[in-house]
Amino acid sequence: MIDFLVMLGFIIAVNWFFLTLVWLISLKIQDVGIVDIYWGIGFVIMAWACSLINFQVDPSAISESQWLINIMVTIWGLRLSFHLAVRNLGKEEDYRYAAMRKKSAVDFRIQSYFRVFMFQGLLQILVITPVIAIHYYPSEFGLSIFHYLGLAVWLIGFIYETAADIQLVNFRSDPSNHNKVLNSGLWRFSRHPNYFGDVLQWLAFFIFSLQTGHYWGIISPVLMLFIFLRLTIRLLEKPQSNKRPEYEEYVKSTNIFFPGWKKN
Repeated sequence: MIDFLVMLGFIIAVNWFFLTLVWLISLKIQDVGIVDIYWGIGFVIMAWACSLINFQVDPSAISESQWLINIMVTIWGLRLSFHLAVRNLGKEEDYRYAAMRKKSAVDFRIQSYFRVFMFQGLLQILVITPVIAIHYYPSEFGLSIFHYLGLAVWLIGFIYETAADIQLVNFRSDPSNHNKVLNSGLWRFSRHPNYFGDVLQWLAFFIFSLQTGHYWGIISPVLMLFIFLRLTIRLLEKPQSNKRPEYEEYVKSTNIFFPGWKKN
């Protein structure tokens, strides 16, 4: 069995290498926003890095649950990164990073490396904990109730997030919807259904990891929930009322994250 610190150090090193490579590309194109595209791909790389290091120790010891979790992470990560790449590439730098660049009192190239890229790397290591648990702790071959339950929750979350993204893309592709608010479909029940679907998938990965008998993978869905509710959503919603007159009413009538019926 491979040492835990060796596995952890290996995936940190792999992720650091690719994050640094993406940072160098961002300097070339002067767009820090490409770090968002790497978010999903980074988890795919780290998941398969876990398999690689296990394979080198004992190729026959890789279980069905380890193969399955990697496939699930890969489907989630590649879809998300492809969606963000189509949406963001060729556009102006995201206003959040543009504002950070403008306000930077030091060399923004160095600041972006540590404040954006390395900080994202730290978050990725914390979020991927259930995947690490599945790869580190030995488990019997075959699937248990935790695997089937986790797979069901993941599938619901994947469909929910994908459907929400498709609905938003279709809405924005219609010029007549410029500065209007999408409040139909899944967006009728919460203001950020795509994020809700995303958290469901990380909850599924934690459920998947319960077969190991260890519970520290709960860090993943809790941290993702915190990131969305306390960081991402606040930054995204702050300028919306100025751009879209209907958004203030949308905020008053619609749940922020968890789906529910419209408020009175």
